[in-house]
Amino acid sequence: MVVVIVLPFPPPPLAVLHALELLEDARRRDRGGAARTGAVADLERPWEPASCSAELGAAVWSWCDDVVTWINHEYAWRPAQMVPACWARHPHIARELPVLAVLRWTAENAAGPEPVEEWNRYAFPMFSDRMTGRLGESTCRTGRHQDWPAESRYIASLDAPSW
Repeated sequence: MVVVIVLPFPPPPLAVLHALELLEDARRRDRGGAARTGAVADLERPWEPASCSAELGAAVWSWCDDVVTWINHEYAWRPAQMVPACWARHPHIARELPVLAVLRWTAENAAGPEPVEEWNRYAFPMFSDRMTGRLGESTCRTGRHQDWPAESRYIASLDAPSW
């Protein structure tokens, strides 16, 4: 009988893998001094979906959904530690998830264990702490999405004169 103790990290969709490979190739050329100026700056970055094409952005969000499922299974012991199902309605979570996913994917594909240790020690706990702190006592943590409590103040600040 085979017992699965941990689930594998979800692989990125092909579009995300392709974007990451292009970035790595450009970084390699930059290190060799052969890249044209701005080569890396011209490429889409999957960890910053707002700057990606619609196709790549959709692939990133789909991957993030898989990553949330993985995180909630592998790392959330208490319900308050879970990434809420409504994560996509929380820009503060949605901005950080692609970074966390790319860091984990990169760490798992490293030649040694140190990057995974750094992800476990720093990247994930810090993400989790920020997420939990920003969600506060919202009902999102219990499965009922709560709209942005600061929305009315944000809208008022847009209408305020900027002197």
